[in-house]
Order: sequence, then C-alpha cells, then structure tokens
Amino acid sequence: MRVSCTVNGEPHEADDVWPGESLLYVLRERMGLPGSKNACEQGECGSCTVYLDGVAVCACLVAAGQAQGSDVFTVEGLAEGELLHPLQQAFVETGAV
Repeated sequence: MRVSCTVNGEPHEADDVWPGESLLYVLRERMGLPGSKNACEQGECGSCTVYLDGVAVCACLVAAGQAQGSDVFTVEGLAEGELLHPLQQAFVETGAV
C-alpha cells in the first residue's frame, strides 16, 4: 500500500508499505528521517516519539497506514531553517542519539 502524509510540513509518500510496517520504520528507512530512534520497540523508552495529528505517540507502535493523510511532526521539524532548535543543539553538544 502507499502511505501519504505530511511530515514536518512537507508532503511525503512511501510505496509498497506492508500492513504491519511501523510508522517508525517508514519515517527512518523510507522517508530518510532518522531522528526518531528505534530502541525498545515496546513503547517504553520514548526515543521514537513523534506527534501524529497533534498527539504524542510512540512511532514504533503505530502502523504506518494509520498515518495516512495525517500530519506527522518529528524531531527534525524542530529546526528553523539552518538554525537548530535548543533541544537539537543540546543533543549535538552531549552526543545524544
């Protein structure tokens, strides 16, 4: 199936998404947005948190198809142009992944 959604204000599409594929996988591997991390795959650690239509969700637990037509906001969307958001800058300074 094809998943089309708006990510950080920009339209994105992913083709050949299988029904059980997570939103996290699609964001990272198909849309090239590696900011959300894959750690526990159980929704416990929060490293994959994104906003889905204004609600914070664990992207590892959300089927990609659930994002069809939705607005998704990831950590990459925090920057304003080339200027890093303070949270992103703190990640850089501390070596956070």
